[in-house]
Amino acid sequence: MELRIAEPLHSRQLVEFYKSFTQQGPVELKIDRCQDFFSAYDIQSGDHLTYILTEKSKIEGTASFIIRETLINRVPTNIAFGRDLRISSNRNAILNWANHFQPVTDEVTKAYDTQFLFTVLSMSDVQALNTFVRPRNPKRRLPRYFLYRRFNLVSLHGRFPWASIPLPHLTVRKVTLADHDALQYYIIQKSFTRDLSTVWDSQSFTSKLERWKGLSLNDFWIALDKNNNIVGCTAPWSSRGIQEYIPLSYNLKAHNFRQFLKFGKIFGWTHSMTKPITRLNVEAPLEFKYLNFMFAENGDIFETLAWKIFDSLGKNEFLVYTQMRSDHIYRRPFNWVTAKMPYSIYCLLPPDKDPPAFLSPYNEIPCEMEPFFA
Repeated sequence: MELRIAEPLHSRQLVEFYKSFTQQGPVELKIDRCQDFFSAYDIQSGDHLTYILTEKSKIEGTASFIIRETLINRVPTNIAFGRDLRISSNRNAILNWANHFQPVTDEVTKAYDTQFLFTVLSMSDVQALNTFVRPRNPKRRLPRYFLYRRFNLVSLHGRFPWASIPLPHLTVRKVTLADHDALQYYIIQKSFTRDLSTVWDSQSFTSKLERWKGLSLNDFWIALDKNNNIVGCTAPWSSRGIQEYIPLSYNLKAHNFRQFLKFGKIFGWTHSMTKPITRLNVEAPLEFKYLNFMFAENGDIFETLAWKIFDSLGKNEFLVYTQMRSDHIYRRPFNWVTAKMPYSIYCLLPPDKDPPAFLSPYNEIPCEMEPFFA
């Protein structure tokens, strides 16, 4: 078997290999990178690389690393994010990757001068948690996983009939050209208080937005107080054509939830979800929009923003955002029909390296994790 760095010519083959795996949870999903496997990484960073493990030109394993400069304790720090580790059931591939895992992370650290390596794991994926997080045999040189943050991927599907908008007189609208400077300043100030933030000045914000395909300042929504000061903002965005999530099946709980959404749609309470492949016999992706760059001064402002944006969606679309466990402002609104999936951010360290101070359980500074990046 051969381990090497993927090139653009491998994109089509990587798309098919990646699509052959399913994401477990209440909804079993297949992820489609569409035409360009690397386009999802281009949005996240200008520096990324993907390793592929091949046998007779057939891809048997892949792992990607996103290189980003982020804030840790308000200091710009060069880090790597491990993404999309996929290994086929070929036993030879599994054993080979176990031998390559630590050398590959060491190589990435040296080549890009990164100080730390992070990754995100779904708490619903028991197999991945058992494989990576459980205690290691000390004789094998494999990275250790240290829990950094827990967060929920929250979805908003509708509102109960007794729900009322929290701040009916709050001005919520889309951004105009006159708002650009004030919006940029607001996002920079709010981002600077979060760990793993990729925005801390005008240049970093502009660079991040320029990479984000299909998103511009004119797509943002803002909330304004009586003095026309920005007190909340977010940017709804769909990843259709870049990364699509195709439902294969729903477990009993998720199936009942989908049926309730169909019932609520009759009365205008909720938006429905895509049928699984077993019902359609065609691959139809979930229809939703991510809430990116999401900031608000309090929970009522956040809910009012979400309310206005939800009313602008199509009848089969819903909203998705991330909520850090310590960030109570963005907890699921009680009067909404919602769902959540738990995730965790882990810091990977070599077995001979002591954990840094920011991994202390007493560190409760909220961190940035855009929902598309999760």
